[in-house]
Amino acid sequence: MKTSTTAYEQFVNWVQVDMKKDRMSVNRKVFSVVLWCLILPIATALVLFGLRKLQLIDQVKYLDSILFVPPFAYALYSIWPTIRELPHVFRKGGLGAMLEESLREVKWREQTAAKMEIELNLTSQEWNAISFHLRHDIDRMHDQNRYMTILTGVVLFFMFQFLDLGGTDEVALDPLGPAVMVKAWVDQFSQWSIQVISLVLFSALFYLSGLQFQRYLSRYWVCVQRLVQGGPAS
Repeated sequence: MKTSTTAYEQFVNWVQVDMKKDRMSVNRKVFSVVLWCLILPIATALVLFGLRKLQLIDQVKYLDSILFVPPFAYALYSIWPTIRELPHVFRKGGLGAMLEESLREVKWREQTAAKMEIELNLTSQEWNAISFHLRHDIDRMHDQNRYMTILTGVVLFFMFQFLDLGGTDEVALDPLGPAVMVKAWVDQFSQWSIQVISLVLFSALFYLSGLQFQRYLSRYWVCVQRLVQGGPAS
């Protein structure tokens, strides 16, 4: 009988091999999120800051909205498969489409659990230990994903504030009375609202991207639970 550590290591190695075919797809999705929602906005922000320092774009209003084009474009690209499936959902009905997806998931669970039972050849105590450790790892990844999302949002917020420092303060440079101050306040509120919406959307994309890994591990955890309860052969 193997120790729980050895059994869990064997299980992790098996999952890595089984997920190899899906790894490239997941890596492409993560890279796309980082590229379109982090790298491109940061690069654009640095370019805009440099142009502002050179006083080349001081007269152009709302140019900062360019920062939000890549995240919005990637968000539309991400939801396109869902939009494309809408006609099928309307034909089958929402409940019918969900049941079809559930049936495909049940088939995958049974096939994967059968493969795990045959190829790993572990005892019920070892499957219990694997289920315990895997459940705690999923919870740890969930907490880590949440903290990283908050940290990334804070970093982007201060980046936006740093970019705003390169602009001119209309209220300070042109104190012409309450009318100008109200107009300046409205412009600043509009800019702030765009920044807040963009931060929320980016944080949602970043969080959902991290959930992909938890989703994969949760699927295997369900298979482990299936074997703990008796296994497909029973």
